Amino acid sequence: MGYISTAAFARYKQLAHGGRVPYSKPMQQHGLDDVLDIVVVGAGPAALVILREAALLGLRAIAIDKGPVCGALLRHPTYMKWFSTTQNLELCGFPLLAADKNPTRREYLAYCRAFARYFDLKIVTYHAVTRVIPLDGLFRVEARDLYGRERVWRARHVVMATGFYDSPRPLNVPGEDLPKVSHRYSEAHAFADHDVMVIGAGSSAAEVALELWREGARVTVVMRGSVFDTKYWIKPDIENRIREGSIACYREAEVLEIRPDDVRIRTSEGSEVLVPNDFVLAMTGYEPDTTLLEVAGAVVDAETKKPQLDAALETTVPGLFVAGTLTAGVDSNVVFVENSREHAPIIVRRIEERAVARN
Repeated sequence: MGYISTAAFARYKQLAHGGRVPYSKPMQQHGLDDVLDIVVVGAGPAALVILREAALLGLRAIAIDKGPVCGALLRHPTYMKWFSTTQNLELCGFPLLAADKNPTRREYLAYCRAFARYFDLKIVTYHAVTRVIPLDGLFRVEARDLYGRERVWRARHVVMATGFYDSPRPLNVPGEDLPKVSHRYSEAHAFADHDVMVIGAGSSAAEVALELWREGARVTVVMRGSVFDTKYWIKPDIENRIREGSIACYREAEVLEIRPDDVRIRTSEGSEVLVPNDFVLAMTGYEPDTTLLEVAGAVVDAETKKPQLDAALETTVPGLFVAGTLTAGVDSNVVFVENSREHAPIIVRRIEERAVARN
């Protein structure tokens, strides 16, 4: 992965700030009439690096995503800043411009767009892949666009890089489908001066609870465990707010039912309590969706949701690979942009070796 020149850096600045240069239109269906070397399912950071690495080796590769480029990042809170520094988030040595050492969500989205444009990556957006079928030494990749129209690609190799942000972990309680319940959080303004329950004990739950409280919401946290599993500088903040009574907290508690005006919970003592409530934010994490892998015939552990992979991240189906957070199954907190960047060269190297042997 080489670094770009000063002139290229200047061009990137133009792209990152809305400049226009000729590049492939996002809604085009690249590669429909060809046999591709690689189809990547998903167009997040891991996929972008795979496309770039493939291009450097002369391999024909596209990515297909049901949303925009790096659309999963849109699931993050609007005003989020990355914990990682710019250097740890850069892809292929391509410089990341940010006002601070920790880029904002908006800055990183601009960076991903600029990366795709600068390297003219072939990405088919707003097409949801529905099936990946091994067939006569190739893969048939089926997808539908926003209007239900079906399209099919053929490729020698497929890389699943779908991430996990599209499958929130359900609460499985009555009332979870009420309009006041959400598994995603964007910003605090909509909840100011309302009773809000935050369910969970991870970093997201702690940070959301603190931000809501600071913006004027009346916050109650409910967790199954007894302690927060969060960043070292967040933990004393949330614990102090609970200790002083600014944020209510039920530990070792269980949500039994969500109703329009309250939430019924069981406390650690075994008693039931009705908590007045306007909104519920279930910050309970996400589950990987391994359906495409399993339908294709890949072995996936039923409990951990980890696909069985070899050293090159290839599944039990020859030619079918996995990259990004999907490699970790339910342990999604161990794979980030920083280490998923390393997946691309490993995968592409094996694919290149096969291409050389074929020729």
